[in-house]
Amino acid sequence: MIIVSSEEIISQKVLPYDLYDEKGTKILEAGEILTPGKILLVRNHEVLFRKEDKKEERKEIQAKTIKRYSRETYTENQEDIKKYGPLNKKSKIDFQSQIELKSSYINAMSVFNQSDVIRAKSMILEIRDKIIKDSQLIRKNVQFFSELKLLGEHKNIHPLNTAIFSVFLANKLEYNEVQIMEIALSALLHDIGKIELSGEISDVSKMTKDEEIAYKKHPLNGHRLIKTELKLSENIARVALQHHERMDGTGWPYGISSTMISEYAQIIAVCNHFDNMTSSATNLEISNFREALRALLKAGSRAFSPKPLYAFVHMLSYGDTTSFEELKF
Repeated sequence: MIIVSSEEIISQKVLPYDLYDEKGTKILEAGEILTPGKILLVRNHEVLFRKEDKKEERKEIQAKTIKRYSRETYTENQEDIKKYGPLNKKSKIDFQSQIELKSSYINAMSVFNQSDVIRAKSMILEIRDKIIKDSQLIRKNVQFFSELKLLGEHKNIHPLNTAIFSVFLANKLEYNEVQIMEIALSALLHDIGKIELSGEISDVSKMTKDEEIAYKKHPLNGHRLIKTELKLSENIARVALQHHERMDGTGWPYGISSTMISEYAQIIAVCNHFDNMTSSATNLEISNFREALRALLKAGSRAFSPKPLYAFVHMLSYGDTTSFEELKF
């Protein structure tokens, strides 16, 4: 066994070898993505070991890793694309990661609906860690919002997009690592209360009165599920409860305003609305990302907290005229 330094390990994107603790117990396997949670696990061990691999074996692992993250894998994943939705050809998130995020979220929600809450929670935390890790890797290379967005069925990709935008915004606002992890998790779960809706609502502007009453309960449902089922903190649950509240008190379910709305909910509210607009999930006529940013500014501080609102608008280039159709192959 060979001693490995934690710095050597966390400098990797994907772990190239099995990792063992001082008792010889394997704690991580070769090929695993080094998410923030796994990096924390590594740092909690004073001494770590790996087996001495043959050169050929290590080259094979590295080759698989390179192939996994190549954009050339598009033609090899047609079945996944049909199942999970189109890939964004302009995204800085590589094709394999786009598929992994979408498939992982769909699987996690399926497991949650089967009442296997412990397993679903673990899967959701893994998705959170991957979003944060991927965001760290691409952050310096992203110029436009169109380079971040995932494509597919709205109910499956909206929580992911909201989380991706929220992580970028939290970094812009200089939140610390723990806060960013909480914000990412809050964004992933902000709409979880919708799983209790009896049917899919494709257009909120055309709901019947009964549908609207049921729909407006999803923040309350989400708060309860996060607290009682997933057993997560009030910080996380409050975002689900408050992400439709507005700074001027015209939101719902309680019509609270200003500083009564949590900081995390203020951040997710901006990202949630932006993704809805760029997914044609509002009654606004928006055809590209610049128009969506204009609509955010028009809503202004009456709807959104000024600090996250203006940080979001200026986070990336305002001149993103990419239409939503241009993203697809």
